[in-house]
Amino acid sequence: MAPAWAQRRWTDKEIGNAARHVDGDVMTDGPREFDQPEDPAPSHPDAKSAAVPPEIENSIFPATKTFFTTPKLNEGVPADPGFIRVLSAIEITVAVTLFAFIIIGVMYQVLGRYFPAVSWVGAGELALLSMIALTFTTAGYLVGRNGHIVLEIFDEMLAGTRWFAALRIVSAVIMVLTCVALAYEAWVKVDAEWGRLSAAMHVPMGVLYIFALVGFLSAAVHSAFKIPYAGRPERKLDIGEMDI
Repeated sequence: MAPAWAQRRWTDKEIGNAARHVDGDVMTDGPREFDQPEDPAPSHPDAKSAAVPPEIENSIFPATKTFFTTPKLNEGVPADPGFIRVLSAIEITVAVTLFAFIIIGVMYQVLGRYFPAVSWVGAGELALLSMIALTFTTAGYLVGRNGHIVLEIFDEMLAGTRWFAALRIVSAVIMVLTCVALAYEAWVKVDAEWGRLSAAMHVPMGVLYIFALVGFLSAAVHSAFKIPYAGRPERKLDIGEMDI
């Protein structure tokens, strides 16, 4: 019977380690430490956060790392003042309601194509007017969180310098003046368009300009609150904050 050590099966790793002790055709007599563990990888403070989730560990696709995943969005940004938080909550509540009207109007319009008896001519108009009102309602919320379209021409050039805060102050002042001018125009249109009714629902068209007036005033307020906080990190648009 073969001795006990001969009955043991070597693993592929042990065979590879044994091959490193071979010099030409003659095996050295040095100690063969087959089961020596490899040096552990140096620990890193972000090693835990960079760990791959178990559900995608065996996936053929690598883990996705973008601006929205690494680092965490709005991490380290100071909280907004209480007035801004209340204003944002009201805007999001109204926006979600208008978005529900859009879905109801579109779905009812589709339903009327298959069941003409329940069709309503105002379904499409409800969706259209709600979409326009939703656009104006969320204007201030997007301005306050940089969710609108911007051209960052000088931001990268001045980043990390004292001129960067001055650039943000100038941008905020321009936004305040622009939004106040648009709010004034919306106020004028409320009175001018109130007598004109929509075709199907007979809603005064001046109602849409009320949403525009409130939206532009909100954008001016959000922009004005950026001026005293120009030196702190800006809050970016986070879709998760819009959950009600």
